[in-house]
Amino acid sequence: MNAPTSIHEMKIMNPLPDMGSGPIPVEPYISPEYFEKEKEKIFKRAWINIGRVSAHIPKPGDYMVQELDFLNAPVLMVHGRDGVIRTFYNVCTHRGNSVASGSGNARSAFVCGFHGWAFGLDGSLKTVPSEEQFPGLERSQYGLKPITTEVWKGFIFINAQEKPATSLVDFLGGWGQQMEEMPFDNYAHTGRYTTRLKCNWKAYIDAFQEAYHVGIVHAESLSQLAKQPDMYVPTSMRTYGPHRSISAWMDPKYSPSPAEAIAWKYGASLVNPIESAKPSAAINPSRDGEWWFDINVCFPNFFVDVGTGWYFTYNFFPVSESETVWEVNIYQLHAGTPSQKLSQAHMGVLLRDALYEDLSTMEGVQRGLSSGALKTILPGDFEACIRHQYWAVEQWVNAA
Repeated sequence: MNAPTSIHEMKIMNPLPDMGSGPIPVEPYISPEYFEKEKEKIFKRAWINIGRVSAHIPKPGDYMVQELDFLNAPVLMVHGRDGVIRTFYNVCTHRGNSVASGSGNARSAFVCGFHGWAFGLDGSLKTVPSEEQFPGLERSQYGLKPITTEVWKGFIFINAQEKPATSLVDFLGGWGQQMEEMPFDNYAHTGRYTTRLKCNWKAYIDAFQEAYHVGIVHAESLSQLAKQPDMYVPTSMRTYGPHRSISAWMDPKYSPSPAEAIAWKYGASLVNPIESAKPSAAINPSRDGEWWFDINVCFPNFFVDVGTGWYFTYNFFPVSESETVWEVNIYQLHAGTPSQKLSQAHMGVLLRDALYEDLSTMEGVQRGLSSGALKTILPGDFEACIRHQYWAVEQWVNAA
């Protein structure tokens, strides 16, 4: 590799909070006690994305169970026949058994497999076998227990509080305003990956909000970019309270492989020429010249990464202080021709290969952090998102 000729400066688009500049303690990444605080102070108070209507429950009657260990309960999201999106604790009000599993389409009710209590898609209790054995039963008091739910731009968010301290729109704040113009409905759901790894949710997120690793981890899948020292530094960064957004750099002299050239010709792929990008409030919001894509992180655990002709989402669902379920969903502009579908397939394969490379480090990082060898870690200036995440978590964990 040639010696670096220039490293561009990351543009900070609004004032950063006082996040400090020294080492960050390892304890929050490995402590069961700290994780319990996170569950109570963050995940049971913040708005949490659990899916998207078009990808998870697109049609009336569709349902899906999400195992959310940080709430100590499975969640049942339902697309009602009336068009309303609802979520419930997946818990029968008779004796606590689950009323649904997996995903599918329910005609009219969820029936508990233990004693046959049946609940409508709106959560109401419909049928109780041998109801005469329950004198004075008020069905209206024994429906499925609802979870506060709002849908923003097609994304399903829940809040464990019956009366959240802030609305979803207010919680999203400037982050939501930045994304408001994104035409999410123009994109089709084209892929999903899920995995469960032995890695703290914050360490997991850290790996996907910095580019310092690209030169090593992605030396195979992104070989040309991996050789460029400018790749390590985001072009710009924006913070909105606990949320953040950065834009990744693209080499203006990037030369496509033959397969990439075909993908560019007929559609959009993971790596597209710079001139194909059309800046907007939601895409390349800082109008960076050498722009690749935006990494938009919604606190605490949801990503919407936006590129040319595509976006993908990450959900990091904590299981414990050292285990996380990760879900990736890919969305691409609707394809009307076989050649456009070929471009979509190319993007999916390239992203898949890059994600496999990313996964190769996760559990090793957690083992290292848990070994006791380190008391602190030291993010560099171009890893400002890691420092911002630590700051945001500390703000919520230490709040009254």
